[in-house]
Amino acid sequence: MKKLFLLAFIAIAFTASAQVLYKIEGNGLASPSYIFGTHHLAPLSVIDKFGAKEPFESCSQVVGEIDMTQNPMNIAAAMQPHMMAPADSTLSKVISPLVYDKVNEEFKKLAPMQGMDLSMLEQLKPIAVNTTIAVGLAKQAMPDYNPAEQLDTWFQTTGKKENKKIVPLETVEQQAAILFDSMPIAYQAEDLVDLLLDSDKAVRKTKELCDAYMAQDLDKLLSMSESEDSRPEFMQALLDKRNTDWLSRLPEILKNGSSFIAVGALHLAGEKGIVKGLRNLGYTVTPINATINK
Repeated sequence: MKKLFLLAFIAIAFTASAQVLYKIEGNGLASPSYIFGTHHLAPLSVIDKFGAKEPFESCSQVVGEIDMTQNPMNIAAAMQPHMMAPADSTLSKVISPLVYDKVNEEFKKLAPMQGMDLSMLEQLKPIAVNTTIAVGLAKQAMPDYNPAEQLDTWFQTTGKKENKKIVPLETVEQQAAILFDSMPIAYQAEDLVDLLLDSDKAVRKTKELCDAYMAQDLDKLLSMSESEDSRPEFMQALLDKRNTDWLSRLPEILKNGSSFIAVGALHLAGEKGIVKGLRNLGYTVTPINATINK
């Protein structure tokens, strides 16, 4: 479940009230910027619910994990080599024959499209299969979720239409390598099997995770993530190292214009998170209490 959570949020020096939206000021900035913690599978209604519309409209540039405004075929082409398994490590070769049929039946229940089974994804790494499961789970956990309206993408595509500058924090290739290459395939297979052999738990946990995000309860999100942490080295690659890399870039980005930064909510979290990191760099980072549609 841990890997599923992190991929869904690709996830805190907090005040008492939970927040996903912060204002960034001080340290020589001519105008405020904002950072918004997204849930990559949340409905677009959270933009108004969490009070992000006006801060977004006030900024001249949109900062995201990768540039989602480029041709989707180019994004897919850049990710594909990292998602594909070596010929000797395809799904049927890394999942024990004793459990493959059972795992496949459970996958069918969570697949994002009716009629899908594991044989259709045979060439993918197990962790790439997890991403398809995350979409299927989100459909069950968030009735308003529409896969065609992805939150991070909306900020960037809307920003581009409004002539805002789009600033990626990393390339597609860099993100794909982190997501799909950081963990040995044997571990990926173990996690996929564990997830699918207890699919009811996966549904419950995903609903709990989505409810925590909709309540802006990032303390709970962080706690859930840590409680499922069986591969801390993956957490370090997916969150901590990327946060360090992004924090090295953000001062120059913020200096160049008022910015609306939209990244996975878990990147805001903890002593190594972006919120704490920006404060350590001398910025004043203040939570914004959303009062819209509460």
